[in-house]
Amino acid sequence: MTNQAMEHFKSQVLLILSEIPSGEYISYGELAKQAGFPSYARQVGRLMKLLPKDTKLPWFRVVNSQRKISFAENTDAYLRQRTKLEDEGWVIVGNKLMINDLTNRK
Repeated sequence: MTNQAMEHFKSQVLLILSEIPSGEYISYGELAKQAGFPSYARQVGRLMKLLPKDTKLPWFRVVNSQRKISFAENTDAYLRQRTKLEDEGWVIVGNKLMINDLTNRK
């Protein structure tokens, strides 16, 4: 991928990421697909990993295609993502998002 294409990919991913509403999630693959790069799920993951810890972007709303948190359980990154998702109403069993409790209360 050329530098220009990589910058386009990055800007598209970050734009889409910024628009994911509270209480929703997206998979790495779907995010790549919506950005116009359907085979770049791993690159989405790398981009998420490189975001600064204090980013305002909702990186924690990105999970794998099985609706699971991809970090190893009980690591710092896993616990931060799990806490942020639970704060948005998600019920998580192990590393899998089960239901969004706030959405189901409507």
